[in-house]
Amino acid sequence: MKQTHDKKGLIVIGGGITGLSTGLTWALNQDVKDNPVLIIEKEPKTGGYVTSYEREGFIFDTCQMIPNLSDILGYLGIDIDLKKFKGYYMRIFLVNPDTDEVKIIELPSGVETFKKWLMETYPREADQIEKFLDYSRSMYLELFDLKVEMGIADILKALVKCPKIVFNGTKTFHNYFSKFKISEPEVKEIFNVFAEFSALPSERVAAVVPISAMNSLLDGTFRPTKGFIELPKKIEERYKSLGGELMLNTKVIDILMENGQVKGVKLESGEEIYSDYVVTTIDPKVAMIDMVGLETLRDLDAKYAKKAEYVKMSTSSINLSIGLDDKIDLAALGLDCGYNVITTGEDSYDRLFDAYEKGEIGFTDKRFHIGVVCPSLTTGGKPNITVRITPMALADWEELRENDYAKYKERKEKWADFFINKVEKYLIPNLREHIVVLDISTPATYARYSGSPTGAIYDMAPYTDNFGRTRLKMRTPVKGLFQPKFVHGVFGCLLAGMQVNDMILEGKIMNGNARYKV
Repeated sequence: MKQTHDKKGLIVIGGGITGLSTGLTWALNQDVKDNPVLIIEKEPKTGGYVTSYEREGFIFDTCQMIPNLSDILGYLGIDIDLKKFKGYYMRIFLVNPDTDEVKIIELPSGVETFKKWLMETYPREADQIEKFLDYSRSMYLELFDLKVEMGIADILKALVKCPKIVFNGTKTFHNYFSKFKISEPEVKEIFNVFAEFSALPSERVAAVVPISAMNSLLDGTFRPTKGFIELPKKIEERYKSLGGELMLNTKVIDILMENGQVKGVKLESGEEIYSDYVVTTIDPKVAMIDMVGLETLRDLDAKYAKKAEYVKMSTSSINLSIGLDDKIDLAALGLDCGYNVITTGEDSYDRLFDAYEKGEIGFTDKRFHIGVVCPSLTTGGKPNITVRITPMALADWEELRENDYAKYKERKEKWADFFINKVEKYLIPNLREHIVVLDISTPATYARYSGSPTGAIYDMAPYTDNFGRTRLKMRTPVKGLFQPKFVHGVFGCLLAGMQVNDMILEGKIMNGNARYKV
């Protein structure tokens, strides 16, 4: 096979946020003239799921909101204009489907403000709420003392420094929350929403994930003022300014190995590019099963191979990007906040998830859970909203698109109509008459765009047996091959790129810690 490139110090497969963070962190810590770094991305632009796109003059974001990233962005040297949501950053529209009554719950920003509001709003359970929030805050802060790769000594230290994480590490959020004996249904609903941000119900998700989401978002919730595409653009610019190399429209089809050591990658063109270090940020089922191969993994580490074979990926989604005319006052409707959730509450998400696991769609007039954001009130441009719906399974969406496009189009328009009706009924009156552009993404869209066999939108799902110490490890059995997977979201992706460099460079960046500390 032909080789047309000098040997690289590091090759990164995938130019999403994790890949960009990995490449940039390498360039910040290496002389790239001696140890060049190359990011290879199959799409014509970087960013992955964190981007923006244009339809008929409307700019649509594919991401909703991010927590305070100032420490990480400072380390990476990224200067980006962010708008912080003030007042309330999320609203929950709790719908009684039998009466159509709606209770609107507005969640204020700030850890202490949020706690005070909850205790005053639900005084009967103020003590339990305070204990839950204080304990959860303490557990969240323990993450800063947690090691990514834990030897015996680190485990013993964790018992002292991170006792709450150790004690609750295998608990679901439902089990964790139950021990505080909070019975008020509305309070339960508020905290369950944080669990559902992971696209898992509270009965399945590892407790530390919604706890981390809640605390990081309460510390500050932001949106790039120029759209989410600005974030990957800034990282790419910084990366290239330091000498980092980038190949777009280029697909990796194989990871090269010899005697258990990674040697580089093979491109779809047949070209081979060599390096002693390769980082894959693409779907682990593709990287580990298709590019490395289960037999190779079994020869090196049978336990790792089994985990790779059965790793659980996140759900997919239906996403509606809706361009509107200028005859509707979105700000007056309170849409200038981070996130709106329209839900029938109680066990709705659990039952929707049950249907998802069967490959079915469980949404009905009596059971739904819908996220709505309005990026244009932050980023300017033509007015638009995004409606995101999980959980959705790939099921036969991809097959239908390939073999019967007319039926595929009919189905996706049917479900778009269903969700638009709900948004119109409970959040934006007369929405339909103001729609100028409607762009519908289905699980088949996500599978095609990302290359994920399941159309997963959040990578590996944080079930208790699929997260933390039980997740598919970043350090693979192939020497020099890494797979940085921390947790989904922009924060987790940026951090994962730093973590994997920390592993390769033996603690130079984060001293082996799971979280970056200034």
